[in-house]
Amino acid sequence: MSYKDRLTEAVNYTLSLGLEIEKCPLPLGDKIESRMMQDIFQLCGDALYHYGYQTSSDLASKCTPVHLILQHHLKNDMNLDSFITVGDRFWDDYVYCEMSKDSIERELKNPSMGGDIKAHVWLTLTDGTILDCTAEAHADLLFNRGEHPAHKCIMLIDPNKEENSKAGYHRPYLIGTGFLEKTGMYQIICP
Repeated sequence: MSYKDRLTEAVNYTLSLGLEIEKCPLPLGDKIESRMMQDIFQLCGDALYHYGYQTSSDLASKCTPVHLILQHHLKNDMNLDSFITVGDRFWDDYVYCEMSKDSIERELKNPSMGGDIKAHVWLTLTDGTILDCTAEAHADLLFNRGEHPAHKCIMLIDPNKEENSKAGYHRPYLIGTGFLEKTGMYQIICP
């Protein structure tokens, strides 16, 4: 199954749960040009360092705040929409933040506010490109690969890349911040 197919399923599943999708990523837009991808990479690197995310250990387990910050900057600085995506990352011998529809529904029925939730968050760009700045950082620590500077943790993955369980791939389950809000991973604070 391709990332684009999984993304369509994630949109449908999110809506079936009654969770709001702020803006739907479907249909996907035209392929983002390579020059724009370079600008996105630069903006992400600049933002990570600006907010104090210097190394792998700074980024590991910070997927929600990091990608919310980046989503804000992509929109405000480049007028580029991006979509909060919740899921896991799958390898043939390991699943990072493993999720299932059962675990999602259990968490929504009985949220463990303030507790740990197995969920990974990244951004999907308008053409379906995956923007993930924390999964590799976590893997650096988990697999003792050493500390790396934050910009080395930025992944921009083409949505047409064939899924390979040896190399690992992203499995989206949900789109938008609805799940994050209902489970306490993200809170809207009004002044």
